[in-house]
Amino acid sequence: MIESYPLETMDILNAKLDALLNDQSSTSPPADTERQIKALIDAEPPSHISQLLRGLSLENAARFWRLSANIDSVWAADLLDHLPDFHIAALLAELTPALAAALLCEMESDDRHDVVSLLPLEQREGVLAHLPREMAAALRQTFSPNSAGDIMKTEMLRFEQKAKVADVVELLRTFTAHIEHVEQRYVYLYDQRHRFAGAVPLRHLLLADGQRSLASLVDPNVPSVVASMALSALKSEFDHVRYSVLPVLDTEGRQIGIIDYQDLQEALFEQAERELMEQGGILGGEELRSMALWPRIFRRLAFILPSVALSYAAVSVIALYEPVLDELVILAAFLPLVANLSGAAGNQAVAVSIRELSVDRLTPRSIGYVIWKELPIGICVGVFVGVILGLLSMLRSNEPMLLPLVVGVAYAVSSVLAVMLGGCLPLVIKRAGMDPAMLASPVLTTLTDAIAFFFVLFIAQGVLL
Repeated sequence: MIESYPLETMDILNAKLDALLNDQSSTSPPADTERQIKALIDAEPPSHISQLLRGLSLENAARFWRLSANIDSVWAADLLDHLPDFHIAALLAELTPALAAALLCEMESDDRHDVVSLLPLEQREGVLAHLPREMAAALRQTFSPNSAGDIMKTEMLRFEQKAKVADVVELLRTFTAHIEHVEQRYVYLYDQRHRFAGAVPLRHLLLADGQRSLASLVDPNVPSVVASMALSALKSEFDHVRYSVLPVLDTEGRQIGIIDYQDLQEALFEQAERELMEQGGILGGEELRSMALWPRIFRRLAFILPSVALSYAAVSVIALYEPVLDELVILAAFLPLVANLSGAAGNQAVAVSIRELSVDRLTPRSIGYVIWKELPIGICVGVFVGVILGLLSMLRSNEPMLLPLVVGVAYAVSSVLAVMLGGCLPLVIKRAGMDPAMLASPVLTTLTDAIAFFFVLFIAQGVLL
């Protein structure tokens, strides 16, 4: 378990670092101050460094990484790992394009891709102009979100099919730059057309003769995946093989990267976190209180304001039946009860559909199947809970049968419709190219509220009046 420093200790460390940063002029800082900063950071364990660096203001963070890059650009880039991607992007936007590019060059390719995609377009192009041409071209490639291409790494050992074992040994002896970032479990081969030609486990080279062809050592069972493969399908692929890293190919069969199982697990975890935040109404699925104030306000309003309009539409149903409520005030107590419980039943169906969509058990065209499976559940739940609500309403009614009948029947009908709508809404939203995790619940809440209000008041008008 990772322990945090006491707040008093973290305050002291933050104060020391702030003092070192704020004492610097805009010109080159003295070498002794740079050494003090490095000594302060190196003296702390990684978990405390994360707390320390995340506590810096954006202005001080920019100062810190300017100084760190002067000390050691590799060390400075390693320290970026302590920050979330959006925080790194905001920091790089404060630095000069040349310095931002220098830090990006020291990062792993998958992390570099994530950070660059978060930069504003103008600043992104400025940074890409300072990167090596091949690296910039790779970063300009776009892949579908939550796909193999979106999380792959490009650091790998690749050789032509006719290469020999001695060629690999010679490269490993002489190649030292960023060797820790390179995938070293396999050597990947390509043919004359640069198409993927197989993978050789590096351990097979240890006892092989130096003049032996790499093609003769290929493991024929190593599967490959395409860059467009969804994370859920990728997880299934890993679950059915004994390999922890797989090559990624483009549509023409050329290898463009590799996928590590650990990176896939991290991506799935981040995807689940993002979906959870979106279900809570956080646009983009990411927000920390260290972010700028106004973007946070606008992102929250962007979710809440449409909800105001949707809620007003649902409440308008009540206005249509105002005379009914004037005669039967007791109904006002049961309207939110029926609406909330109908919404709860519908949201259960929403959760199941989103889950099945995420693991490819459903397609956006499976509406008929969903209705067929949800209908019996809606009937059973509606009747069972409707009877309970009817019995409870008897405690508040002067009409021993009529009000319970209204409440019970209204809930039963609302529940059936709610589960069918809840099951189908994520499919419809997904088919429209939008995010069902964010939109399904607020839309369903509006619909179930309107349906519940309508049936309670409509049935009451016909039965009680």
